[in-house]
Amino acid sequence: MLDRRKRAVLIYLMLALAIAVFTSGCQLLEKNSETESETETETETETETETETETEFETDVVYISEDVSIRIILPDSTWKVTQDIDEMRVFASGSDAMINIVHASDEDSMKNISVSESEEALEETLAGQYPEEDAFEILLFEERSSSTVVTYEYVVQYNLSTSMWSYSVTYALLSADGDSAYVISGTVTEDDLSLLSDVQDAVESFTVLDRTSIFSVLPGTVENNGTSESETETEEENDDEDDEDEAWSEELSTLTAYSTSATLYASTNVNIRQYPSTEAERIGSLTAGSSVSVTGETSKWFRVSVSGSVGYINKAYLVSTAPETTTDSDSEETESKDSAMTSAELGSEITYGSSYTFYTTTAVNLRSQPSTSSSVTGTVASGAAVTVTGETDNWYIVTVDGVTGYISKAYVSSTQTTSTESTESTESTSSSSSTSTSTTGVVSGTITAVTSDTLLIAGDDGVTYSINYANASLNSSGLTEGLYITATIDYSQSTASGSLYATAVTGH
Repeated sequence: MLDRRKRAVLIYLMLALAIAVFTSGCQLLEKNSETESETETETETETETETETETEFETDVVYISEDVSIRIILPDSTWKVTQDIDEMRVFASGSDAMINIVHASDEDSMKNISVSESEEALEETLAGQYPEEDAFEILLFEERSSSTVVTYEYVVQYNLSTSMWSYSVTYALLSADGDSAYVISGTVTEDDLSLLSDVQDAVESFTVLDRTSIFSVLPGTVENNGTSESETETEEENDDEDDEDEAWSEELSTLTAYSTSATLYASTNVNIRQYPSTEAERIGSLTAGSSVSVTGETSKWFRVSVSGSVGYINKAYLVSTAPETTTDSDSEETESKDSAMTSAELGSEITYGSSYTFYTTTAVNLRSQPSTSSSVTGTVASGAAVTVTGETDNWYIVTVDGVTGYISKAYVSSTQTTSTESTESTESTSSSSSTSTSTTGVVSGTITAVTSDTLLIAGDDGVTYSINYANASLNSSGLTEGLYITATIDYSQSTASGSLYATAVTGH
């Protein structure tokens, strides 16, 4: 009996000790949690304050086509437009990812559109291209339809040992009568889920702005007595959006596109808007005195091009004459602005995985920084070959005779030319007289998209190429997506849009 009581007392004491230890531990964890939470809050606040200004212009780059027919929101300023024609528009972020938009508007071009209309059909197509076991996995397949438009969206993950990329995203809009389509495709070369999410968001942001097009009905909407109502929005929200859209659409209807661009200057700090409306999203800004390329105008707004993106600035804030030269008292402020612009250029810098040979279109300075106010480290003659290893928004990173520096993109071309200008540096003017020098080469890669006269291929060197094959000899029974080809290129006939001209295409 006594032993039983002793055991009971011993058990009670052990339980009491355990409860005391547990309670003190919880209090310690609570204090640590509070301290970590306070530190996190302070750190997040500091980080947001420091980086908000820096990242404001670098994310969500809005692209609107010159004819104002389509819009897509690109993830950030590393994305560049590499081809810009209605039949095929191409955007790339270095060699990491690519998005292309193919538009088919007639019977011939519809024959080149390849869209899987069921998950089974998609799996069958992929199995034909990638017969290896576990070569791919379909992560998403969705279909939506109305009486006029059918949309398909699918995401595929690939085994990098059998494919050139890790993920692909396809978003297709097909007319119900089969006469026209838009196909927006994105590819990611590395196993990067964050980049995949960015590409998918961009692909899904595709919008047809032409209100007369059947494709202007946004995805996720259903028809109701001849009107479109979102499944997730209220009628009141739709009415507000319609009023806003109607306002800028009416202003856009007055748009006149210039045959050549003009340079104007900001009379004060001013915002760049996505549409010609003060209610439109702000996509960037200009500081007072900054120049901008103007490509057209509406009744009240100028259409401008900034780093490959199209936007609008109210006419009241752009002037035709350059600001007066700053006085000595303004020199510190000017140096500060130059420093900020140089920092912005360096912040957009990307380095290629390999180097490429380009050519200068005129005699030009090689500079130590991506800025015309930086020191000159050398001069490069017109037509000289330079090794390009990277780029910023407006400058190429080049190596000439062992010296690395920066040359403005305005004076570098992928096609070799012979200039009649003097050997003096002419960074301040773009006028030149040149004749093409015939050069040929070979490009190899896998076809990612096909139109009636253009191939888009993922090159073996990691670069996306647009190839015009309209007059090329074809040594293949058919040019389809996934086919590996070798194209003989005549660089002297490359088009202004950036397409390479093929004299022969061979499928393997």
